[in-house]
Amino acid sequence: ERLPPSDIEVAAGETVFLSKPCAACHTIRGTSAAGTTGPDLTHVRSRETIGAGLLPNTRGSLAAWIADPQTLKPGNNMPLVPLSAEE
Repeated sequence: ERLPPSDIEVAAGETVFLSKPCAACHTIRGTSAAGTTGPDLTHVRSRETIGAGLLPNTRGSLAAWIADPQTLKPGNNMPLVPLSAEE
């Protein structure tokens, strides 16, 4: 059984992920996110890159990817998901 995240920022990120369209396309095993269209993000923190090797897996790159994936990799399947700066 998966334990809830102990880090406050991680827990907040999980809440946003599960309450937005993210969970409709992506899976994170042990959560209600069971999408099959996008990549399985269960172990995304252990990956060296994101966007099929396009960017290093850093907090800044991940934020940029989520904010505007089409500018970084035109034609990819990830839609623009409106999020606030805090989210």
